[in-house]
Parts: sequence; structure tokens; C-alpha cells
Amino acid sequence: MAGMLEYKCPCCDGAIKFDSTTQKLKCPYCDTEFEVDALKGYDEDLKDAKPSRMNWTTPGGGWAEGETAGLHTYACKSCGGEIVGDDTMAASACPFCGNPIVLTGQFAGDLRPDLIIPFKLDKKAAEAEFKSFISKKRFVQPDFFSQAQMEDFSGVYYPYWSCDISGEGSFDGEGTNVSIRNGAKETVTITRIFAVHREGRLTFRQMIRKALTKADGKLSDGIHPYQMEDVKPYESGYLSGFLAEKRDIEQDAAKQSMVTEAKGYAERMFTSVENPYNTLTGHAKFEPDSVKTKYLLLPAWVLTYKHRADGEPYYYMMNGQTGRICGKLPINKGKLYAIGALIGGIVFGLLCLGGAILW
Repeated sequence: MAGMLEYKCPCCDGAIKFDSTTQKLKCPYCDTEFEVDALKGYDEDLKDAKPSRMNWTTPGGGWAEGETAGLHTYACKSCGGEIVGDDTMAASACPFCGNPIVLTGQFAGDLRPDLIIPFKLDKKAAEAEFKSFISKKRFVQPDFFSQAQMEDFSGVYYPYWSCDISGEGSFDGEGTNVSIRNGAKETVTITRIFAVHREGRLTFRQMIRKALTKADGKLSDGIHPYQMEDVKPYESGYLSGFLAEKRDIEQDAAKQSMVTEAKGYAERMFTSVENPYNTLTGHAKFEPDSVKTKYLLLPAWVLTYKHRADGEPYYYMMNGQTGRICGKLPINKGKLYAIGALIGGIVFGLLCLGGAILW
């Protein structure tokens, strides 16, 4: 099934959006609110559908050669405007009428997420947190947080793989216990050597890996952790009013990475040095026998800025649930150099004055 959903208010036919404050869908025109579950029927047709390419067309006139690679367009059902996106865009808004849309083909069949954490911070709260954060950064490029730039402050659902891994682990080796006795005439060091065997069952829950190649790993990891107790079964209604990306990293690749990480954790746990041992040497192993993987969407507020001077992109990201912040900020080098020169001048003047007084 391929198509596009536009959620409409049953009372006034206005475009409705998910309200992160009330955790309900809300019409901004008549203020009608209703539960996300009320739109469950929208998703039922997608569960058994096979993933298929959207009814995209290649962008037409006005695009330079090479700019359309990986880009596609779709016509808004409300105003007929052209919506442009790449292969992984799954939810967006019409740039002309502002109506939120969900591209159903992107989350059809086995591409359908299992879980989602809805936004808890709305745009107003996210902007307030952003301005508070920026106010403490004295050398940030001013147009990075201008009002025009704030218009591009976007709420985005990013795709992740979550994994629960369980298995049996063991350790076999030697442990030493060293004790020292100080006497009047001599110091006695006693070293005891033990054969050590440890075993147990370990479970690692909710390990997370990004499922989108183009997502900046350091940036997205920087806003973790999320509070996983807020996770909900996926419903497309949560996407209305936000942007969303679909995964392009397959389950097997993410699963193998998480299994490797779990083995490392397990081996460190089994070889940890605790009383009565001062040292441990030997071999630890962990063999997973249960690996359960889920595909989920996590919320983030994102601001992108391309520096006019060097052309380098800068990013700011905020956890859409907890407000945790991570970012690479553009430095106003002119202001930085001016302040540095001023401080240097003041220090130089004080040194000259001090030298004149001493002489």
C-alpha cells in the first residue's frame, strides 16, 4: 500500500496534530481533542501490507543538474503543493498550507515500527530551552539563533533498533589475594592463589542502535538516554505534526553490533576484581541464547545551520522527551578575536604600568 495520510478533524475538517502537552491529537481550529487510539483504523490497513515505493516523481523544473539525486516529490492532497523529500522521509508537512502528512508506504509491512516514544516537549518549550542554553554561550554566531533560523526548529522522529539480550556467562581462572604484615624488624608479604570459577545468567535490556545511516551518531547518542517506561505501541497518529524518518539500516547489522557490545559488558562483569581478590587472570565468555529486537521511533528537536563563511553545517539536537541537549555550535570568531585582543591589551598595559612603577 502506498499513499499519504492527512489527519482531518471530524468536527471541522481542519488538519489535526499530535499535542505533546496533552498527549492527544488536537485540532488547532476548533480545539477538539481525542485519543490517538481513536485513529487506530488508519494503521490497521498497513500492518499486513507489503512495503512499496511511494508514488514519488522526480522534482521538475528549477532544479540544477545533480540536485535531484535521491529526491522525490509528492502532491499535497489539501492544496496541491509540491512536497519534496528523500528516500527515508516518512512524515512531514506541506510547505505551502502547513498540513501535516504521513507517507504510509514508508511504514508499511515489515517497515512498520513496533514502538514509539511520543514527544513530551512541544516547540514552545523546546525553543525556550534552546534560548536558555544559547544565552550561556557568549561566542555563538548570532544568526544561528535568529528568529528566521528558529522557524526551521523541527521535531523529528528518528528510527532506532532496541534489543534485549540474555544468555549464560562464565569465568575460569586464577585470583590472588595479597596481604602485608609490618613487624618491628621485617615486613612479611603473603600471596594466596585461588582457582576461581564464576557463572551466571545475564540479561541486557533495551540496548539501542541508530537505524538511519545519515543520522549523526555522536549527536544522536549525545541526547540519550530516553526514559523507556514511556514507550508505547506505534500508531501513526503520533507522527502528525512532526517529521519522521524511516530506517535504512537492517536489523541483522544492528543486532550483531549489540550482541558484540553485550559480550564485552558480560566479560568485564565476570572479570571484575572484588574482595577477596586483588587480581584476576583467566578467560570469560558469554553466549546469548535469546536476542529480541524491536524497531522504534524516538523524538528529537533539531536545528541545522550552514555557516556562510566556511559553508560547514552545524547541528543542535534536543531530546524531545527529557530535554537533554547536544550540539556543534558555530563560533563567532570575530567577537572571540576582539575579546581576546582586548584582554591581551589590558594585560599588556598592566604589565607596562607595573614595570614603570618598579623602575
